[in-house]
Amino acid sequence: MMITMNNLSKTQAKNLLALVCTILLFSGTLFGQVKTPTHPQVSYGPEDRQWLNLYLPSGSEPAPVFIYAHHNGSTADDVKSSWADPTLAEGTAIVSWESIAKVQSPSDFQLCTADAKIMFAWVKENAATYNFDIDKVFIGGQSRGSFVSWELAHTQDAGIVGIYMGQALPGKSFNERLLEPITENAPPIFLAYRKEPGVVGDIHDPEHGLRVLERYKELGIGDRAELVHSLNDTNDNQVMQFLPQFVRSVVKPKR
Repeated sequence: MMITMNNLSKTQAKNLLALVCTILLFSGTLFGQVKTPTHPQVSYGPEDRQWLNLYLPSGSEPAPVFIYAHHNGSTADDVKSSWADPTLAEGTAIVSWESIAKVQSPSDFQLCTADAKIMFAWVKENAATYNFDIDKVFIGGQSRGSFVSWELAHTQDAGIVGIYMGQALPGKSFNERLLEPITENAPPIFLAYRKEPGVVGDIHDPEHGLRVLERYKELGIGDRAELVHSLNDTNDNQVMQFLPQFVRSVVKPKR
């Protein structure tokens, strides 16, 4: 039954309005504060969809770069302070790029993967301007972002040293062709999921990520692949939370 103000007492109506106002006021806190870019809405190509946000750390040394693709239903503006702040604090720059914001067809996907290549070329060409260390690039994203970044992440470009993805490779079933570009030269990869393997009713199944780990093991490079799941069972289910730690492990490995 639809509830209208006429169905509620004045006290109930005031309480409801207060609750709605509280939710609106604190929605950034509840769902994660969005980080303000150092350089917003920078064009990396001639099309309106081809733009990106830059989040730059302080410091004079060239910075490692995390190239981030958002999930469906979001935009490149959706970079949460919860993971961006510690990433920047450790000296890693973030490039959050846009293309087709909501992928709904194979043609959308193809446009996004083509844009990824154009965006990456732009990052390389502008490395000196923004003090990027183009030899320390990490490719990643969430859900949709994992798909549109997958081809770029496995180009075997010498500068790509790591892959970090949350809720990766969603779908009702796993496409085995996604394993084909993984070779013994594949960079280290970190995958994070909120649910448990074999989850019912959620397309973000960690089983898909476990197939990637199996491929790494088959190639004898299993020590380069890591996966965490069931984050909903912890006090922090944000899939990007391990990014600073992962970058550190690759850029500054323990001796």
